[in-house]
Amino acid sequence: MVAIYLLVTTVALFAISFVISGLVESFLVTQRTETQSEETMRLALELAPKLDPSDTNELYDLIVERAQTMNGRILVLDVDAVVRADSASYQNGFQLPYREVRDVLVAGKQSSYGFHKIDRTDDAENNIWTRAEQTVWAVYYTAPITLDGFYVGAVLFSTLLQDVEDAVNSIITKITVAFLGVVLVMAGLSFAMSNVVTKPILELTNAIRRMGKQGGGVRVEVHGTDETVELGRAFNRMSEQIEAHDRVRDEFVSNASHELKTPLSTMKLLSESILYEENPDPALMKEFFQDVNHEVDRLSRVITDLLRLVQIDETESKVQAVPVRLDAVAHRVLERLQPLADKKGIALRAALQEATVAGDAMRLEQVATNLIENALKYTDEGHVEVRVLTSDEEALLRVTDTGIGIPEEAQTHVFERFYRVDKARSRGTGGTGLGLAIVERVVALYNGYVEVESKLGEGSTFTVHLPLCRTDAAEKGGTA
Repeated sequence: MVAIYLLVTTVALFAISFVISGLVESFLVTQRTETQSEETMRLALELAPKLDPSDTNELYDLIVERAQTMNGRILVLDVDAVVRADSASYQNGFQLPYREVRDVLVAGKQSSYGFHKIDRTDDAENNIWTRAEQTVWAVYYTAPITLDGFYVGAVLFSTLLQDVEDAVNSIITKITVAFLGVVLVMAGLSFAMSNVVTKPILELTNAIRRMGKQGGGVRVEVHGTDETVELGRAFNRMSEQIEAHDRVRDEFVSNASHELKTPLSTMKLLSESILYEENPDPALMKEFFQDVNHEVDRLSRVITDLLRLVQIDETESKVQAVPVRLDAVAHRVLERLQPLADKKGIALRAALQEATVAGDAMRLEQVATNLIENALKYTDEGHVEVRVLTSDEEALLRVTDTGIGIPEEAQTHVFERFYRVDKARSRGTGGTGLGLAIVERVVALYNGYVEVESKLGEGSTFTVHLPLCRTDAAEKGGTA
């Protein structure tokens, strides 16, 4: 990138140099030709009275003087373009074939000029600057000599243009040197800046390669420009997230393996006890088989909850939400769990205000089931109250119990997968440690969140916040 930038800059600078030199040359040449054309025309007026054939010495002395003054060479021609007087005294009597001479003697122009490339190898007849020591450019100016309104000849003034070329070349040289200096300075600064910019990018690239080989645990030092600093910070955040994801995955695999292994180990132990018993007691066998059945149910619940979590994760990006009556969902769950409340002698209260949210009825029913079922499981006496409320922008599903409560230090972990406050009691009640994790994931799918408030020994309150649905379907009652 630096090389391309320098190449483009160099080409642009030399293009500018070429344009500037062209403009300067054009200006200088135009100014010179206009001035010298006017001088030639004035010289023609001055020479008109001096063309007396009987006195050529005075004419010669005049053109020699003017040639020195005008810094060139002067030739006086008759109407046939034959040289009558030459300030250099070596082309007298020659006829000059130049276009500029024809323009004033034949075409009748008031003046004319032209550029000629002079080479010292040219013949004297074709070159009035035969004594030039190198190839140079000259300008030939002509003007008619008139007397009493008639053409009596012409004057040709020639002068070298090399001083203009030398001036332009000097300007080009100075501009080129200046531009080269600028290019060198820019090159140094560009490579220095590119090193500053590309070094952190190269470090980041190498870090990405290392991450591809070893996974997480890769960090880069944050330095450089604002953009590269932010890029480095983003990489470090991504690396931390990957590490956190790996830790959660490892913990999940470990916990899942443990949850699956525990009932399997229990069933194996019970099965071996029956298998190696020579005369098993039927009552004892029935008790063992009841325990095996309980472990099978527990294993089935763990697998079912794991499948639900996987399904939620897989469908997160393509979830479809429709209007759902949250109060109707809570009512159905309450009817289904009423026998469990009656069995434990717990009062199941409800205050359901009409509320419509955007979601999936089956998944929201799972949320309500997990919350209410947990409240019943961990409440030995008292009541469980279920309320559906609405505010300006959201609907609330609030489940309050008078159960054992949750310690303050455990409240931030209750939504983690396989987390249990009281592991022994949870397994005894058939809990898998996945119910609240499912609740949080489902609620998050529909842009909501879950809060918990609890005091140990006094009970807990779980509150689900979901945005209200404002669609036409919601206004008509929504989906029950």
